[in-house]
Amino acid sequence: MTWPFLVTAHASLRVTYMSGGGHHVEPREADMDARSSRLIPDRIGLTLSLVLFGVPALVLWLATAVVLPALVARGWEPLSAWFLAGMLALGPLLAAALAGAWTALPDASFPAILRHLRVQRLSAKDWRAAGLALAVTIPAMGALQLFNALVWPRLPPHPTFITVQALEPGRYYLFALWLPFFAVNIVGEELWWRGFVQPRQEPVFGAGTWAVQGLLHGAFHFSFGPGVMFILWPVLFSIPCAVQRTRNTSVGMLIHAGVNGPAFLAVTLGLFPA
Repeated sequence: MTWPFLVTAHASLRVTYMSGGGHHVEPREADMDARSSRLIPDRIGLTLSLVLFGVPALVLWLATAVVLPALVARGWEPLSAWFLAGMLALGPLLAAALAGAWTALPDASFPAILRHLRVQRLSAKDWRAAGLALAVTIPAMGALQLFNALVWPRLPPHPTFITVQALEPGRYYLFALWLPFFAVNIVGEELWWRGFVQPRQEPVFGAGTWAVQGLLHGAFHFSFGPGVMFILWPVLFSIPCAVQRTRNTSVGMLIHAGVNGPAFLAVTLGLFPA
């Protein structure tokens, strides 16, 4: 799959041509100027933020508490059941981000939708920001994992609805099922939380938007259980912080993928205990 953060069209500047052959260049921060969504306003305060995070959180809980057990009861392999249930919960985030951007634009071409969602080519500065975030986040999560296991609070370090363990070679087919789930998870969440919602929160919450995003994104994962949430908090805050600093949703995708992907592979390949 070609990741959206590799898209090169209109990376950082938008050119507007005027009559007489002249033109002027507008910075990428102006992408939302003069655009008004017919569904969601350009400014998202606390109440609407709670709704936009709370409804998906409820859908995710239903997927894990109702859909996944029903599939397992019908004989599905637990991991494959989670991939399908998770897609049903996370896929709508991807659809909502694209639909929201489409309704907000007078000319809803695909490149325009990506610009509206702040999906841009990674610059050298963006790569450094993502690398720094990963360099801090991954060790911090590892330290919390050890602290939880050895000291406090000794909570289950896996979701309450499934335990991911090392796969035997006969179950390696699950990696092929994981890839589309992984793509929808990363792209869907980042386009919705960071590409669509966060730019509309920034005029309201200002420099502290990343903290609001982190708290609400943590609440979105409540169905995963307190142990997972305890370990996840570094990445929950590092992603929106890096995205707010760079104003590039692609940075969030890179950090999100850089945490989730290697963690899943390390556990399922038996390189790291669950």
